[in-house]
Amino acid sequence: MPFDEERLKIFLQTLDVDLFGFACMDDYDSKLVGIENEIKLSLPYAISIGIRLSKGVLATVKDGPNLLYYHHYRQVNMSLDSIATKIARKLEQEGFMACAFPASQIVDWKKQCGHISHKKVASLAGLGWIGRNNLLVNERYGSQVRYTTILTNMPLSRNTVKNFGCKECTACLSVCPSGAIRMDPKDFDHIGCYNKITEMKNKRNIGQHICGICVEACRGEPQSTLTGT
Repeated sequence: MPFDEERLKIFLQTLDVDLFGFACMDDYDSKLVGIENEIKLSLPYAISIGIRLSKGVLATVKDGPNLLYYHHYRQVNMSLDSIATKIARKLEQEGFMACAFPASQIVDWKKQCGHISHKKVASLAGLGWIGRNNLLVNERYGSQVRYTTILTNMPLSRNTVKNFGCKECTACLSVCPSGAIRMDPKDFDHIGCYNKITEMKNKRNIGQHICGICVEACRGEPQSTLTGT
C-alpha cells in the first residue's frame, strides 16, 4: 500500500503533538533565511506541527519570564525538533525527500528570525491566524502553542486558511509591558517588543529573548468568543 496523505495523517496522530496541518509553499510569499530558496521548488509542500505549552507553567508568568518558563520553553522546542526529525525520517523511508527545520533557532539576529517563519506556515496550514500579538492564534489553544515545520516533496493538499479571528478580544493588548500590541496587527511595534524582551533577558538572567505575558493571556476559546475547531 503506497504511503499517501491519509497514511501520513495516521502516522502524525501517533506522535505527541497537539496540532498538525499541511500547506503548499507556493503560498509562502517570504524568502527563506540563511538557506537557498530553491528548496521551496524541490520540497514544495509543508507540514506544520504544534505542541501546547503547559498551562501550569504559563500561570507562573506574571510580569515577565522566569527560569521555569525558560526551561519549559526550551524543552517544548526540543520535543518539536525530535518529532520533526521522526517525521522527516519516516517520509524519506517511504521514498520521499524531507527537511525538518529547528523550532527555535535565530539565523538573523538583526531581524530576529529563523530559516522559516513557523507561524506563517502554520497559518497557511489552517492552524490559526496571526493575531494582534504578532503570534499565531489557534481557536482552541490561543497563542499557547509552539510550532515547527517540515518541508517535503510528498504531494499534500492545501488546508483552508483561516480569517483573522481575534474579533474584539484585547486580552493581549491590555497586558503587554511594552505597549507594542495595537488593535490593528499591522501596527505591531516589533522594535518596542524586542527592546522590552532584551531588557527582561538581561535583568532576569534569562538566556533567551522571550516574554510569555501575551502568550499566557491569549488562551483561546475558553476566554473569548472564538469558534472552536
